[in-house]
Amino acid sequence: MTHTRFETVLAFAKRYERLLATVLFVGGFVSDLLTFGFLNLPVVIKIFVGYLIFVVVATIISHVAAGKQENAFGRALSVLGPLLVQFVFGSLLSGFLIFYTKSAVLSVSWPFLILLVLIFFGNEVFRNYRDHLVFQTLLLFFSLYAFAIFALPLYLGRLGKIVFLESTGLAIAAFVLYLGILALLGWQRLRSAFLLIVITAGVALALIVTAYLSNLLPPIPLTLKSGGIYHSITHVDTGYQLSGEAHRAWFDPRTQLVHHVSDTPLYAYSSIFAPGDFTTTIVHKWQWYDATNKKWTDEATIAFALSGGREQGYRGYSEKYAPQPGKWRVLVETLDGQILGKLSFTVVNESSEPPLIAEVR
Repeated sequence: MTHTRFETVLAFAKRYERLLATVLFVGGFVSDLLTFGFLNLPVVIKIFVGYLIFVVVATIISHVAAGKQENAFGRALSVLGPLLVQFVFGSLLSGFLIFYTKSAVLSVSWPFLILLVLIFFGNEVFRNYRDHLVFQTLLLFFSLYAFAIFALPLYLGRLGKIVFLESTGLAIAAFVLYLGILALLGWQRLRSAFLLIVITAGVALALIVTAYLSNLLPPIPLTLKSGGIYHSITHVDTGYQLSGEAHRAWFDPRTQLVHHVSDTPLYAYSSIFAPGDFTTTIVHKWQWYDATNKKWTDEATIAFALSGGREQGYRGYSEKYAPQPGKWRVLVETLDGQILGKLSFTVVNESSEPPLIAEVR
């Protein structure tokens, strides 16, 4: 009786595999979407590692079980294993989406984020074993790469091209080891898909490297907590006293107006979260919009060191003396040009200083 019920459940899972895979993938995605934002980084890293280990082990077991359909245990693993992997992939990739979007400026990083979303839903297209194996290994490579880019800077406490290359090498080495294990345990099943796996992984590698070189890749684990344009900044015992005009509400799409008296400075303030002992250099790039030539021109570039560990973010500011009227923006970047945030505003010259609001941060 028990054997019959087991076979019935297995047959049901096999029949509705596509629907169950989608439900589990979305379930895993939503579950982490609701919880990851409340967890601290050490816990998140441990969860990511656990997910990756589970996915690697489960996909290897499913690969082996696909060649052992003559017994019930093999059939169960070949059906239930991929379903569990779908749930974990959904959880894993929703976690990446949270942390990549937290550090991204959508107007700059949207191509990379669209790639991330497309990879989430690509699993709906590939259902037979060969195509599913190709997509699953591609998804694993992308996850390994995204995790390496996220975790290695945390471990080393720094960012930069060298760290990115090290992350790339780490992801490739782990993926080659994974493919070696698959080949060792079932080369005949892997052979038909092997070339396509290598090609798709190579394309994913090229896209991510291009995204980094084009500064579309967000500078995780850094996050811009707050920022704004002010008329004066003074260091006080409890932090910085900022004096500026009332800022628009977060949902107001209009650009901030800054009423400015000629021959006086304006200040750009930013507060950036960086974990633990993380150190790097932050750049404020002041740009003015040349309406005649219809392009942004660099007016000032100010760099300062950042030290991590403060929950409210590391505070820093830059100054631009006597900015001319018109559209302005201050890009908050890393030394490699990865953009953390953008402060957009329009300077309007006035004969007297406008009413100011003082706050301490």
